[in-house]
Formats: sequence, C-alpha cells, structure tokens
Amino acid sequence: MSPEEMAGMLAELERVRELTLDLIEHATPHLQPPPPADADGTERAMFDLLLGARRAVLGNPAAARRLHDLLVAEGRRYADTPRGARLRDGLVASESVENLRRVWEMVSLNVLGGPASDSGTPDAWADLLVDAVVGQGLDDSILSRLRPEGFA
Repeated sequence: MSPEEMAGMLAELERVRELTLDLIEHATPHLQPPPPADADGTERAMFDLLLGARRAVLGNPAAARRLHDLLVAEGRRYADTPRGARLRDGLVASESVENLRRVWEMVSLNVLGGPASDSGTPDAWADLLVDAVVGQGLDDSILSRLRPEGFA
C-alpha cells in the first residue's frame, strides 16, 4: 500500500468515526446538553472541558480505553509502594475522590469499563452505538438503500 493510499484510508476512517459520533450525539442529545445559561467564564470553561472529554472518549474509545488502562495500572503500581499505600489509604474515604468518580462516570458514561474486543474497543461503547441506531428506528427501508443490487 502506498503512502497516498494509506493517507486516504486514514482519512476515510476518520470520516466514518466522525459520522458515528455525530449519530450518537444526534440520537442521544442528552449526551451533549447545552451549557448552563448562567455559567460564568470559569464554569463555562469547565463545562466545555468535560463535554470535550466525553466527545474524546466516545470518539475514540479504543485509545481512551488504552489510556485508562495505562493510568489504572500505573496507579496500582504506585499503590504497591509505601508512599503510594499511604496516599491510597488517605484517599479511600475522601469525599473528593468520590466526587471525581462521579465526574468520570458522567463524562465517560462508563463506556470504558468491562470487557473489550481484540481491537480494544470496549463492549459498552458498541452497546451505546447499538442503542443509538435502534433508537433512531432503523428499519429495512433504510437498510435496503445500502444493499447492493443482487445481494439478498
């Protein structure tokens, strides 16, 4: 494969990824809520940051899963050290850590948890895509337009 063909294939994969993300956002508008009307600059910036993180996780779940797994593994390695164990013990009952967990769950929708296919794409992400497609009322009239002539 030539470099030009590779670049073309990568561009097409990016286009498909964007279309998939657009479908998820269109089918589930609550995933991209409008910013709070009364948000000041700091609140608006935080809202935009968290929404951008959600879009990044949903837009590239395999990379997000690998980064998540890397950070979890590093955290566990650090927790096995004396300093890390002290920090872990101090954070176990921390309200701040509980708040961070809730923020992460709202941003990621927990699509990085659970098993993943060999490609690294979490099964929960595929479930979200299926829910979005089914929620749009995908039926045979739409699929028949995609079926090449002569295919059953």
